Amino acid sequence: MLQATTIQISYKNNLNNILPDIKELLDTCYPRPPRNVFYLLMEKYCVGFPVYIASDNFSRIVGFTYLAINSKGGTLESLAVHPDFRNQNLGSQLVNTLLKENKGVIQITTRIPKFFEKLGFEYVKTLPDQSHYMININFS
Repeated sequence: MLQATTIQISYKNNLNNILPDIKELLDTCYPRPPRNVFYLLMEKYCVGFPVYIASDNFSRIVGFTYLAINSKGGTLESLAVHPDFRNQNLGSQLVNTLLKENKGVIQITTRIPKFFEKLGFEYVKTLPDQSHYMININFS
């Protein structure tokens, strides 16, 4: 089990030098088939999209998300928190940091809508795959 005394959230505008760590984290957080979250990230990510990583005091990446920017705001993508660091508000800190630093209509599709409701996202629709489409209107 990973233990850390200090978690730091930092911003990047690229994935340089962190791809192997991100792949390991996503594979750990999304272990069930199709297990393709990392490869979807590689297809969708563009340099300049804001990336937020949470690192422990040993410089291990234990949390990650990014915003796929569009003309009205963007789509929050690939929120992941290492299982050993869950229930410590790390996911909330990552999302809140992203929302604080990026204004507009932020959308997400998720299977954990109650988590995102607590962060100000509003339910819009259940999609055919049973995920939930939600938005956060974030102009302040």
